[in-house]
Amino acid sequence: MLLSLKEIRTLSKEVLEQSDIEYFQDKYGKRFVRAMRAVEEGKVRKYHFSPSRVIRWTVVGRSKEYLVIPEVFCSCRDFYQSVVIQRNSKMCYHLLAQKIGEIRGQFTVLNMTDADRRRLYHVWRKVS
Repeated sequence: MLLSLKEIRTLSKEVLEQSDIEYFQDKYGKRFVRAMRAVEEGKVRKYHFSPSRVIRWTVVGRSKEYLVIPEVFCSCRDFYQSVVIQRNSKMCYHLLAQKIGEIRGQFTVLNMTDADRRRLYHVWRKVS
């Protein structure tokens, strides 16, 4: 679990208090600020594919849309460098944004076909 139950409860509040924001900024630094901005700008997306019923999450970053497997993986360079190689962080801001968006119900739902999914996988896997 990337976030504690207390953090999840806090993020579930309709309005975050200044002390809540300061807590998350102290703990997650600029990743929290960037994640909240992504959520507020509607950059968190939840794709529903049919007929397979596969669900995939993405977060639109500065240069592309990144595939996010909640609490596990992000296709961005920061995840690979900071989480996998250097191990100095548990998550990139895309993973945090996906989690915050899901908790707060702030994400865009896109209904698409499995043919669209195959096309999108090709785009999401491209290294930028």
